[in-house]
Amino acid sequence: MNSQAVPTSSILIWPFLLFLLVSFSVGAQSDKEGKRRLGSSYFISNTTLVPEPGKMLQDQYILFENGVITAIGKSIRLPPDAVEIKGDSLFVYAGFIDMANKTGVVEPKIPEKPENFDSSSPDPEIAGIHPHFPVTLSYQEDNPHDKEWQKLGFTIAQKLPLGKGMLPGTSALYLYGQEGNNNLLVENQSLYFKFSTVGGVYPNTTLGVMATWRDLVQNARLYKARQSQYALDKRIPRVEKNPVLAALIPVIDREMPVLLETSDELDMRRALKMQEENQLRLILTGVNEGDQLLPLIKERSIGLVLTLHLPADQLSGTEPVDTGDDYDARRERIKAAYNRSLAFAGTVEDIGIPFALTTKHLPRGDFYKNLCLMIQNGLSSEGALAALTVNPARLLGISDIAGTVAEGKMANLLIMSDTLFSAGAKVQMVISDGYVFDYTEISEKSKDEKIIWEYRAETPGGTSSGTWEFIRRKGKWSGSVTYENPEGPGTVTRPTDIEEMGTERMRFSFSVPLAEEKLEVTVYGKISGNSFTGEMKLIGYDNFPVKADKKDKPEKSNEL
Repeated sequence: MNSQAVPTSSILIWPFLLFLLVSFSVGAQSDKEGKRRLGSSYFISNTTLVPEPGKMLQDQYILFENGVITAIGKSIRLPPDAVEIKGDSLFVYAGFIDMANKTGVVEPKIPEKPENFDSSSPDPEIAGIHPHFPVTLSYQEDNPHDKEWQKLGFTIAQKLPLGKGMLPGTSALYLYGQEGNNNLLVENQSLYFKFSTVGGVYPNTTLGVMATWRDLVQNARLYKARQSQYALDKRIPRVEKNPVLAALIPVIDREMPVLLETSDELDMRRALKMQEENQLRLILTGVNEGDQLLPLIKERSIGLVLTLHLPADQLSGTEPVDTGDDYDARRERIKAAYNRSLAFAGTVEDIGIPFALTTKHLPRGDFYKNLCLMIQNGLSSEGALAALTVNPARLLGISDIAGTVAEGKMANLLIMSDTLFSAGAKVQMVISDGYVFDYTEISEKSKDEKIIWEYRAETPGGTSSGTWEFIRRKGKWSGSVTYENPEGPGTVTRPTDIEEMGTERMRFSFSVPLAEEKLEVTVYGKISGNSFTGEMKLIGYDNFPVKADKKDKPEKSNEL
């Protein structure tokens, strides 16, 4: 439709639309809160891409929209309104995936012990046997810990339920995306098992836990068989509903893996016995020892999740208190055990077991430090990257959407200032589910600031003008637009929502309510110094050019 077809109401609000255009052009690049999704068309330009471990591509363009990667290459077709994220001198990786994570999860409410309680035969929930409890009922997405892990490059996490007993519930996969959106990827992803007891009730020993597990598996098989019999013959008695046994049916059918928490090599041996007895799909997590068991683990294709929580160096910086006759021998044993822990990841890699990593119990400040310790002690940098990307994606069954950077996969990306694990490398941006979180460390961006633009536009209704004002507080931009009142004398000021704001480009969308309709508007363009040139698109109508100049004063406001 040409410009002559624009209704009078649309022409009258042109000043308002134009004002918004300039206001947002200044501030949208840095968005640490992730309030915007990369919209209809965005691309990272001229970057170094590491799409998977061991592969590096130079001068790449990555196009994605609505949270999905749509094109990658040196020469790709870019939509005319695509917004650029400059990737020069930067390195793009797939977003990290964390397994066996519990941050943000609260403990479920367990029933009180009844009167005349028999500790030898407690209700399953009191005994810590509630596999039917999904973590989705106890995970709080708005917790501050996940935001901190996101800053390190994590975009997806497997959340585990809390609980004191052997079967706390089922895990789920969550995106570290925009708070308030649907960030649940997969629910009831795996059954979580621990060699743990509640205390004071049966099972109260590790042997009791294993015996209870055998009984539960056998009863689940009988429960399933009885359900099948009743489905064929309604004349037999109905099966009494049992949520505990029902929750185990996907496990015995090998549709759901068992994620089993281990604390030492003895736990690993018990787990292997369980897997041998019932042919489980087994994933061991929290592993940091057990060299002799690795060939069997590989033979059985058992999943392996190593802990990043390495033991402390007990010898560094300490003075001997009681040396004794065997001091040197004891010191060598401690040193050897510590070195084996640091080298364990490299040993697993050498044997050929594709393992993942968990940050459970790990202080955030030790994340990159411990990864580098593993690399210094035998793990390859490609193996470390694989343990954070492709391997957990495979173990979790989400390789079709995550783990590598490829067309059709989710826009979960980590943008670094240098190659991963290199000295001085910094996280610049994390893109999760198409939402951008900017962690660029530039001190000027953290200062409070006010900027005013004056715009002008030639519309079918004539020349219009006004001002855009935006304010940055604590690194976050907000804005307002002042325009000529289309329905009377004077001006009108309205707040605006920012999609992208940078030093060179900007893009934003908004709606304008009128008496007869609501206009949806998208504005985009380029900034050059103190000048802005762009277009405003009225959805369903036409595009119009707009220009603006930034006022010299006030650039810093004493009102902030």
